[in-house]
Amino acid sequence: MKKLSFYSIAFVVFITATSYVEITAPVSSLKTIEDILTEKAWKAEEIRVQQADGMAKYYKRGGSSNTVDYDTDLLKFNRDHTGMYYYSGEQYKTTWRFMDENRSKMTLVIYFYTPLTIHLENINITGNIFKYSQYINAGKDSYLASCTRTTDRNEMDCPVGSGTIHLDNTATNIVSAF
Repeated sequence: MKKLSFYSIAFVVFITATSYVEITAPVSSLKTIEDILTEKAWKAEEIRVQQADGMAKYYKRGGSSNTVDYDTDLLKFNRDHTGMYYYSGEQYKTTWRFMDENRSKMTLVIYFYTPLTIHLENINITGNIFKYSQYINAGKDSYLASCTRTTDRNEMDCPVGSGTIHLDNTATNIVSAF
């Protein structure tokens, strides 16, 4: 009986030692903040603004109590630190750069007729949500805002003038706005 138990155990150990199961897990590539930021166009979802003159503005996509209209607002970042800002049928070139190693602060310049420098802080980008606070120091035109942008669809339609430009996530020369 002892011999049978010994051979049974030896057999199990032998089978276990010579057998293996190959486990393969899917390899997912981790995306950087720059990857997420530049692969999509970002539309305004919710914006709260407190202006230096005491005026407050609010926008929520699809909301009924908006005090400002950002329905056509779109921001596109390119890998070469350029981009486009789209607002109300107009498009403007932009430049941008992160200001810290953590990628939580950014300077964005929108090239209106007079360039506007906007400071973004507390940046949080995950998947299809881009949240940040922004401010400008421009005397009586100064403001502080909290912003949420989204890309909840693979494709976005952005009106331009009387027509429509159809944008997808692979487009590189589209626009953005605040």
